[in-house]
Formats: sequence, C-alpha cells, structure tokens
Amino acid sequence: MLKLSLSLWLVAVCALFGLGALLDQVAEETASNAAQQTDLRAVLLDQLIGRLSAVAATDLPEQTAALARQSGLSLKLVPAAQLALPAELQQQLTQPGGLALVETSQLRYYKTLPQTADLLLQLSYPSEAPGLQDLWLTLALYLGLCLLLLLWLSPLARRIYVLSKTARAFGSGQLSARIPRSRWSYIGGLEQNFNDMASQIEQLMADNRLLASSLSHDLRTPIACLRFGLEAAQDADSNTQKDQYLRRMEAELDRMEAMVNAFLEFASLDRQQQQWHAEQVDLAEVCRQVVFACEPLLQAKQLVCQLQLPAQPCLLDGHGHWLGRALLNLLQNASRYASSTIELSLTDGGSYWQVLLADDGAGISAQDAQRIFQPFVRLEAQSSQQPQFGLGLAIVKKVLEWHHGSIRVVRFAPSGACFSLRLPKSLTKIS
Repeated sequence: MLKLSLSLWLVAVCALFGLGALLDQVAEETASNAAQQTDLRAVLLDQLIGRLSAVAATDLPEQTAALARQSGLSLKLVPAAQLALPAELQQQLTQPGGLALVETSQLRYYKTLPQTADLLLQLSYPSEAPGLQDLWLTLALYLGLCLLLLLWLSPLARRIYVLSKTARAFGSGQLSARIPRSRWSYIGGLEQNFNDMASQIEQLMADNRLLASSLSHDLRTPIACLRFGLEAAQDADSNTQKDQYLRRMEAELDRMEAMVNAFLEFASLDRQQQQWHAEQVDLAEVCRQVVFACEPLLQAKQLVCQLQLPAQPCLLDGHGHWLGRALLNLLQNASRYASSTIELSLTDGGSYWQVLLADDGAGISAQDAQRIFQPFVRLEAQSSQQPQFGLGLAIVKKVLEWHHGSIRVVRFAPSGACFSLRLPKSLTKIS
C-alpha cells in the first residue's frame, strides 16, 4: 500500500506542478502576443493620425469615412467632450499610441487630431469575452489532471483484474493459480499475500489428501490383523492360544494408536503454529536439553554424542518447544542409524545460526535427500523395532519453515548422514 500511496502522491504533484507550469507558459505567451498586438494597433493609430494631419478640419469627417472604407478599419470621429477622463488619461490622448479603453464588447483607441482639440480619432476592435482565456486554461488543467490519473489508474485496474481473475480460478478448484509478479504493480504486497495464502491452502489440501490416503492405506494392515486375530482367538481350543492371539491383537492396537496419534499431530501442526508467538530463545540451551532428553536412548545404543556449542548464549526469535521438538526428532533419527558417534554443533553465521547434526551410519543417498522431508516417506532400511510413519523429518521441515529457516542434507552415503539447519536470528528482518 505504501507504493500505491507514493505513486498517487507523485502523480498528483507532477500533474499540478507540471501542468501548472505548462499552462503558465501558455498564458505568458498569450499575454506577450496580446501586448505585441496592442503595440501594433497603437502604431497603426499614429499612422492614421499622420495621414489625416494634412486634411482641413472641415474635411475631416469625409476623409475619415473614406479612409475607413479603404483600410477596412472601424474609424470615426468623436467629440473630445464625450469622454469624461481624468487629467492623467487626458494627457495620453496626445502621446504616441494614444489612449486604449476596454469596453463591453470592443477595444477602442483614442487620439487627438492635430487640426482641432475638439475631435478625437476613434479606432475600434472587437474584444475577447472577459475571462474566456482563463476558462480555457482552467479546463486544460483539469483535463490534463484527469488524463494523468487515468494513465496512473490503468496499471492498477489491470492488476486488480488479474487479482480478481486469479481469485475466481482459485475458487473454482485451480489451487495452483497464482498472480504473476510485476515490478510495476502498485499492489505488490497484496498480490504476494494472496499468493502466500494460496500456497498455504494448496499445501493444506495436499497434506489432507496425503493424510487421508496414507492413513487409509496404513490402517488396512492392522485392521486385517485384528480381524484374523479375533477369528483365530474364537476358534482357539486352549486359553494359552487365546492369550497369545490377544497379545498380538494388543500389539496391533498399540501400533494403530501410535499411528493415529502421529497422523493427528501432523494434521494439527498448522493450527498450533497460529497459536504461538515468537520469543527470545537460547538455541544452545535448547541443544543441551535435547541431548539430555535423548541420553537414555544414546546409552541403550551405546552411542556417543559430541556436543560443540558456543560459550555465549545463542539467541534467536522463535518457539523453544517446537525448536526442541525438531532437534529431538533429528537426534532420535540419527541414533537409530548411527554406528558409534553423533556430532551436534552450533555456529554463528552472521544473521543466522547454523546447526550441523552428523552420524557415522550408512548415510542417505543423494536420490533420497529431498524426498525424505516429505510426509509419510519411509526409507526401505529400518533398524528400529519402534513403528515409524515417515513424519519425523516432515515435522522438522515444517517447524523450520515456521521460523523462516531451512534444512538440507550436506553429506551422503556411504559417509554417513549430515543435516544442516539454518535459523535466522530475527524474524522481523525476514522480507
């Protein structure tokens, strides 16, 4: 909106001052031309007086009429007493150029004849309507202002039409519809907000479809096992067999419960993100707490976690719980595949903090480096007895997106996996 306001202010100022200066120049040229024309008429009056100066006083009316016919000018003799003039104007009657008087519809020039002081030679011209020139200049000013505003409104109207068209397409089900960016747009912020909203809605719809398809697919196996176990328990001849089938059914129920809880948690991430507010978080302290929470798993796996943290606090804007959850998911994931050592380091990148989490396991292939962050993606190799649903790294990526951060794999198989996380120190500086 700032660009829209500034552009409107700039157009208005340029229109008023630019058109005003142009019209002032036109008015000055018109006034200059009028002054030159007045001077020429005054010279003409002196020449007419010169031609009549040799005529006798008794022949002046006849000669004046003849001169008027020959020249096509409006000439006549008028008594000097007819003009009631003050003394200073009386003096102009005898000076070069005579006296010019503007009447209702005519511009008249008067000058005293040398033969007699009782008669004046009158030269008349039709005068322009009063204020007509000012009216035309005013109309030109407003017309120019309207044209400039129309030129300014033209790209705005086009962008609003594009916005409306894209919104209709998006509402009709084309979730990939986006507004193309334009550097000349006055409403670039509004268009970017629309595209961000459309991307979030498209991602939400994609997650819901993926969640529904994955949940329906993954629930078929435990449901079938429960049905087979129930039928087997009913047909069992001994209580020992029934107890064995019931324990298997209980294990499948636990798996189903863990699956549903994981899916519901992932589905509610966006709603939970809208409820938290960024605050100052010490990322180094979060790393220490994550390693402490994962210590029992590390000891059970006989793994060593090498922690390299700066001595000073590593502050950033974010949410401590979800940052800890993301790092815990990564550390637990590394502990399932590491052979003996896990390295967790935190370094200062200037405007961001960089976290490196590496293990000495089999590693991740370059082909799988991108898709492992997608929901419900599980690699074929599983080294853990705990059920995995392919949501751990997807949650990590989503939490980093909340913080305007990023995650990527920077080391591939067979050298072990290494994840690089970048988290900006201030969310307010992100454009």
